[in-house]
Amino acid sequence: MNDLGLLYSDDQVNAAITESQKILKSYRQLKVLKKIKFPNIKSPTFSDMPRGGNGKVDSHLSAYINVISRIEQIERCVARCELLQSIILQHKYLDDTTYPQWKLAEMSGYSVRRYNDYLNSALLQFASAYRVL
Repeated sequence: MNDLGLLYSDDQVNAAITESQKILKSYRQLKVLKKIKFPNIKSPTFSDMPRGGNGKVDSHLSAYINVISRIEQIERCVARCELLQSIILQHKYLDDTTYPQWKLAEMSGYSVRRYNDYLNSALLQFASAYRVL
């Protein structure tokens, strides 16, 4: 975080880390929404009776596409981080299983303190890729 002091203030860095955490924490919720909100698109039927288009299918479809695009954007931004930071973010936020902090540190092969340093670095890299910072 000290290297970024040349470019950004501490408040900006902390705000970027907080915003990155919010975005990444929403990932699992978006994955659930993707499963739940799958639009029920029916085949078109042809008849001579006029029907009013209320746009219900269109709004469901656009909401579904929005969820998918947000998921893909998060995954792309995590992949843009350096290898170690990308792995740390994947284990913490993108994996289906949630692990306690000590387990994540153990999985990465670092102490909890060093893991937290790498996590902050990963969150800043994500913020830069996601254009938060």
